[in-house]
Amino acid sequence: MDIEVRLAEQRDYEIINEILEEIQPCDSNLRSKRLSQALDSNLSSYLVAVSSGKVIGFLNIWHLPDIVDGGIMGIVLDCYVLAEYRNHGVGKMLVGSAMELGKKFGVNKYYGWMAPENKAAIALLRKHGFATESLMLEKKVNN
Repeated sequence: MDIEVRLAEQRDYEIINEILEEIQPCDSNLRSKRLSQALDSNLSSYLVAVSSGKVIGFLNIWHLPDIVDGGIMGIVLDCYVLAEYRNHGVGKMLVGSAMELGKKFGVNKYYGWMAPENKAAIALLRKHGFATESLMLEKKVNN
C-alpha cells in the first residue's frame, strides 16, 4: 500500500468533515467554518494520509507559543485513520510527519490530547516517546 502524508488542502475539507461527523456529530455549517479557520490558521496544521488518491486519515497539530519556558508546544489531536487502513502504520506515519513539521515551527515539547479511554491513540503516542506528565481537565459550556 502506497501512502503519502501531506498538508491538508481545500479539496480535503469534505472528507475530513465527513470523518469528523462519524466521530462526533455536530452542526455541519459550524464545523465547516471551524475547519476552514483551523486550516487557515498559523497556529494549527492538518495533515492527511492519502492512498490511491483517497484521504484515509488525518491529524491536527497545534504549534503554540509557551510563555512559561519561551518555547513552542506541539499539541497532537484529532488523529483518525479509516477502519480498513488501521494497523498498517498510517497513524505512525501521521504522528511522525507531525513531529517533523513541528521542527519547522521550533516545537520543543509535544502533548497528546485525547480521551482517556482511547487506548489506541495513547499506545500510538507512547511509541513515539510520549509519557504521562500532566493532567488536562475539561469543562464543556453551552454558548
